[in-house]
Amino acid sequence: MTAMLGSRPLKHFPSWLAGSARQTLATLEAAQRFAPIDGSARRLIVLVPGAFCTSSVMNRLGEELHRRGAQVAVAPSFPYYFSALANLCRLDRAADDLLAWLEGLADKGIVEIDAVGHSNGGLIALLAQQRNGSGRIRITRLVTMATPFGGLPGASALGRLLPCCQDLIDGSDALARAHRAAGIVVRCLVSESDFLVPPVLQFVDGQRRTLMRGFQHTDFIVGPSEKLAQTAEEILRWLPDP
Repeated sequence: MTAMLGSRPLKHFPSWLAGSARQTLATLEAAQRFAPIDGSARRLIVLVPGAFCTSSVMNRLGEELHRRGAQVAVAPSFPYYFSALANLCRLDRAADDLLAWLEGLADKGIVEIDAVGHSNGGLIALLAQQRNGSGRIRITRLVTMATPFGGLPGASALGRLLPCCQDLIDGSDALARAHRAAGIVVRCLVSESDFLVPPVLQFVDGQRRTLMRGFQHTDFIVGPSEKLAQTAEEILRWLPDP
């Protein structure tokens, strides 16, 4: 198991490149709305995108969850450029934007949500909850997908171009605060064949991880239909109706 979690072979590069291309194309789509958002929802699942993602990148996963009866909303695109260059801002900036959007949900009578974060989206959700203070709405449960809890290799060099990478340096303050808020994490979905983030860096602890065999970094959100279905089923396994 340790060898599989620590591996990052070059053979996974082509599938990562193909997934990145699908993700980039998805940024050009219109974001979908899956259901009216109001206080009648038993529990709302909010999908939080990661770097290089507009909210429209969550369309396919949102459809899979909605098809299974979940009430789904997608957080807005976070700032920094546009399209495939969205959501490259510092993680605290994205967390503040997420909190402002969640306050809008509170205006509609929603006081608790579950969250599902892809890649940096998992860290953004944790930092939002950590910074929430006396907010009127809170994140009660979180499922993460390929989230770099242990940072990103090469983040120090990449941080000169991509502001979010400054927070992905191992030992950064943002990562430390995300770990302190990690009590709300119910499951970390780990992409076994991830070329971008080594699997060993994708979970809080060994008790709360699911190894998604054959998954590449973006398969959770823009992968083949069978992997999207598997992702939706795994999410709802850990976020059952209360």
